[in-house]
Amino acid sequence: MSLLGKIWEMHKPAPADFLESGAEHSDVAKQLFWNRELKNEDDIDKFLNPSYEDLHDPGLLKDIDRAVSRISAALDGGEDILIYGDYDADGVCGSALLKEVFEELGAKNVEVYIPHREDEGYGMNLEAVEGFIEDKKDLIVTVDCGSSNIEEINLAQENGIDVVVIDHHQVTRDNNPAFAHVNPHQEGDKYIFKNLAGTGVAFKVCSALIDFRRKKGAQAPHQGWEKWLLDLVAIATVTDVMPLKGENRTLVKYGLYVLAQKRRPGLNALMEKASVDATFEAQEVATNLNAFTLGFILGPRLNSAGRMEHADIAFDLLTAKTKKDADVLAHILDTKNKERKKLVEDIIAEIDTTQLNNSSAIVAGSKNWPIGVAGIVAGRLAEKYNKPAFIYQKKGSKLVGSARGPEYLNIVEIMQHCDDFLIKYGGHRQAGGFSANVADEEILARNIQTKTAMAAGKLDRKDIIPKAIVEAEISPDDINWNLYDELLKFAPHGEANQKPIFLLRDVILKNPRMVGEGKDHFKCVVETGKGKRLKAIGFRFPSDAAHIQDGAEADILFHLDKNEWDGTRELDLKLVDIKTSHLL
Repeated sequence: MSLLGKIWEMHKPAPADFLESGAEHSDVAKQLFWNRELKNEDDIDKFLNPSYEDLHDPGLLKDIDRAVSRISAALDGGEDILIYGDYDADGVCGSALLKEVFEELGAKNVEVYIPHREDEGYGMNLEAVEGFIEDKKDLIVTVDCGSSNIEEINLAQENGIDVVVIDHHQVTRDNNPAFAHVNPHQEGDKYIFKNLAGTGVAFKVCSALIDFRRKKGAQAPHQGWEKWLLDLVAIATVTDVMPLKGENRTLVKYGLYVLAQKRRPGLNALMEKASVDATFEAQEVATNLNAFTLGFILGPRLNSAGRMEHADIAFDLLTAKTKKDADVLAHILDTKNKERKKLVEDIIAEIDTTQLNNSSAIVAGSKNWPIGVAGIVAGRLAEKYNKPAFIYQKKGSKLVGSARGPEYLNIVEIMQHCDDFLIKYGGHRQAGGFSANVADEEILARNIQTKTAMAAGKLDRKDIIPKAIVEAEISPDDINWNLYDELLKFAPHGEANQKPIFLLRDVILKNPRMVGEGKDHFKCVVETGKGKRLKAIGFRFPSDAAHIQDGAEADILFHLDKNEWDGTRELDLKLVDIKTSHLL
């Protein structure tokens, strides 16, 4: 067993004839291509060199012509347009994108409405729609929501407000009454790439709208102007954990390049607050920014607004016009993000350790745990303890919560088996949300435990143990700057294109020690059989790592990385897991 208790699962080796082709690539790179099902030169070239010109035609999206014509008519008629966005980074970025485009096209009356996470919940709500009717809005355009809001949209349409839905969530009901419903997941949609974020779908609609306005001679920006919106698309795509393959690779690549040019005061201020120094290379359309910048630095700060207070703060930052305003909002978001981190740690510390270690599922809640961080807490616990976690807030007579689970179980199926004690629930295989009555709290918890145990009991033990997916076993000779430079071309990394994990066998671990404020990071020097010495560090390693002997023989899993300081650079290893029998 490994130090982290994981099964090391190797990708199957690429066929010999594939490894013998493509002389310009190393065998390690060819194996990575094979693992990603890139099996011909055309697919490989599109993966390594994503081109903006290869983006798919927005016209393939079902209902996009109706959406574009209706929005264009609203612009021509000076109608009151209401943008209804979700409260996460995807919805906020999409709302900012739509507002910027509509105003660029001449709109004078555009308002943005983002619901309060705790008070209103996800999607449209009847009370808000009634307010729009009273305010005599003419058109509602949703982003990152709306596909399941049948009752709310019916109310708007029946009272003379057309609704254009722009969304990317799974469509569970096919009778949406909206004037136009643009969602690549709906039945009959012919769009080639189904995995766009909500902001990505909004970008497609706006690209078609700009083109439509330009062709009819109406007010419209110059050709290619819409590329400046891609920073918002990139943030939404990575933060919403969309797969970074196909069209999303192109959108994120160019979005990072746009972000590095610091044209948006709010994002520039947020990067300054987080000590992100952005640079770019114009000729190569390249930047030092990466998906980590989006997913772990900017995204969490934008999301902290909706989690801790109201998403309007993040929206105001994205649309700020002056550095002064941007700096104030960036400071607020940075503070909210720190508060969010502390709150998550405090909640985890409150949970009964008996539940964490001796139960089939983690089920816990409190009136003092905001629903805004329930998903983060559940995700952290599910990952650490390799079991489902159901975390909720008690709000009056109701429980409102989030659920996260490991790969081997389907969270939604667990909730389906407990639906007698749930008011509503939904989600995906590993993530979902639910609500229930406080009166059913204990029986719900017992049923979740029972159904989880039953589901896990039907699986082989090997299916339950967490896995580390290893891209390739390499030799010490493979570890060089040429390989590092090749690996850079596989970025941006994220969902469906993870940073490669490599295996190196029979190394010696010298000067092993635990470091960091909490002594939870493992550091050492890795000596290979050919005399190569590489610095290595593993973040959030278990306390057992402290017992590894100096000079221990080991097999290691790692990411290849670099360390730069004072104008020098060296290759180092980011440890993922260790196998060794040499413990103190």
